[in-house]
Amino acid sequence: MSLNESIEIVREALKSETPSDKEFLELHELVSLAHIKIINAEIDKIKSDNKKSIKSLVDSHLSLLPTPRKEKVSSENINFTPKVEKSQESIDQKSENSVNTKYSKLELGLNDRLAFIKILFNGSTDDFEMIISALSTMETKEECNTFIFKTIQPDYDWSGKEETVEKFISFVNARFK
Repeated sequence: MSLNESIEIVREALKSETPSDKEFLELHELVSLAHIKIINAEIDKIKSDNKKSIKSLVDSHLSLLPTPRKEKVSSENINFTPKVEKSQESIDQKSENSVNTKYSKLELGLNDRLAFIKILFNGSTDDFEMIISALSTMETKEECNTFIFKTIQPDYDWSGKEETVEKFISFVNARFK
């Protein structure tokens, strides 16, 4: 056997063991799909863990709120009709307060709502609604801000999203004006 024949035999053997370009691309696609499935599974696990931690934080915060007391009504007070005199001042003040209340609250537009959900709450409508529900039970602006910055913000990465965070805070604080 000559040297050229030996080299040709080795070349043929290598060709049969080396994948073609098409086979290589198919293998690359399979590996990529496997990585994508692994990454998506990790993302789903993280989302699930975040939902659980937010729900437990909201539940623990709600458990700290005082429960309303139920008072017994005596039969003596049932038939009693108190006399109420309304002064013009109280009527004017009441209508002024309702107008102020109406206009001091910001309406949350669809664009802002979607921006808050997408940018601040990683696309989770459930998380957004649960947090808004918890914030609506709070009685002071300071209580809301503390809840947002100490409880909510650490669970989400709001770095680089300052403009949207400011909009969200102003929306939450608008009801206290």
